Amino acid sequence: LELDDRPVWVYIIFRKNHCSGHEKMTVNMSFDGPIFWKRQVAYIYCCSCHFHEHEGPLLALLRKLEHRVRRVCIVDTPVDYAFLPDSFFSYMARSMPRLQFIYLREIDLEKINRGTMVELAQHPQLKKLIVHKCRNYEVFEDFHNLPQLLVVKGDIVGLKVNGKPDDTDLSISSELAVSSEDAITSSTSS
Repeated sequence: LELDDRPVWVYIIFRKNHCSGHEKMTVNMSFDGPIFWKRQVAYIYCCSCHFHEHEGPLLALLRKLEHRVRRVCIVDTPVDYAFLPDSFFSYMARSMPRLQFIYLREIDLEKINRGTMVELAQHPQLKKLIVHKCRNYEVFEDFHNLPQLLVVKGDIVGLKVNGKPDDTDLSISSELAVSSEDAITSSTSS
């Protein structure tokens, strides 16, 4: 049996659809297509109001992938209450040795503590932690030893791919283009 060592990108998407099935966690794993030949993408759809039910199965799935995870994107819209526990972020810092990129959009980060920030700052592979339109992210900015941090307060206009201005890709794989009126701060600039 050959061990799969393809990098994994994880997208955790919290949906706000209060109709049939919103309380179920859904997982889609992508293996095919030219984008995924060299990586695997896990799309995990959850409901924030049922996160206490989703957390166990979600962590069980992540434990199966943790040694291969390179990117974690956690998105919610609109910003909800602080349902993600500190332990979830601490788990990413401690148990995903190849994690290079974390993107958080419209998440209430009130429960993250300073100890977890230290763990993220000391992660040997983490290159970028993007906090986009999140609430209660002050602990990120207060901790000045997190050079990977980029706080985006405005809208991201588009994402450049391969330097071609007319191509766009929502996989957050290239540099971020942000409109001039949007405020961007980085912990390295303070």
